[in-house]
Amino acid sequence: MSKQSIILAKAAALKKSFENIEYPYGARCIGASLEPLLPRYENIVSQLKSEFNGIFDDLPDLPLPVTIGHSNNGRLYQKDTINPLVNNLDYVLELYSNMRIGEKFEQRQKPNRIFISHGRSEQWRQLQSYIEKDLEHNTLELAQEANLGRTILQKLYEESGKCSIAIIVMTGDDITENGEIRARENVMHEIGFFQGLYGLNNVVLLHESGVNIPSNIHGLVYVPFPKDTIEATFGALHRELKVMMS
Repeated sequence: MSKQSIILAKAAALKKSFENIEYPYGARCIGASLEPLLPRYENIVSQLKSEFNGIFDDLPDLPLPVTIGHSNNGRLYQKDTINPLVNNLDYVLELYSNMRIGEKFEQRQKPNRIFISHGRSEQWRQLQSYIEKDLEHNTLELAQEANLGRTILQKLYEESGKCSIAIIVMTGDDITENGEIRARENVMHEIGFFQGLYGLNNVVLLHESGVNIPSNIHGLVYVPFPKDTIEATFGALHRELKVMMS
């Protein structure tokens, strides 16, 4: 259990302890049932403000209850000075619960954006124009995003979280000593990366004729196109995206 979870569990337990206080003297309770809870309250509020990155900075600093007199069983405290402490804890638990609901809702939302991965060929620019202007989908291409001091891997990891689909353009950018035409290494790496991130059904490979397909990705569905004619894939790509974006 994380430190934040422990603090919230303690807040919930403390709220219940406050609510279990008995008031045998009308709207007043004896100190023995209240006083042990007050330092716990102060400690939890302090932790909430220091451990939750400002989420609970607006939590009011309430004065602790003070005794209003004595009975045969000890000091007496007025109920209406205790209720604000309970309300504070209730606010904390309600806010955090709503935040968790919001996080789950965001996780269920599929980012309506398409990541375009490519090598040296400029063919991807035609692809981006087609997707954005004709199909009216938003795209993301890594070099067009600000670096912000990030390494390439950091940038790839963070920017890929803004998309839910990847289109990978496999063009013949490298030639081996044996004369094999291959896609660039970054393209091959990103094929595996995006399949793991988005799932096999959310990655489209556009494969230029003559480019070697490594054995470890044989069997994957791809859309072929003749060299320098990526527009030949647009009809098939449109059909694929209609299914993926639905």
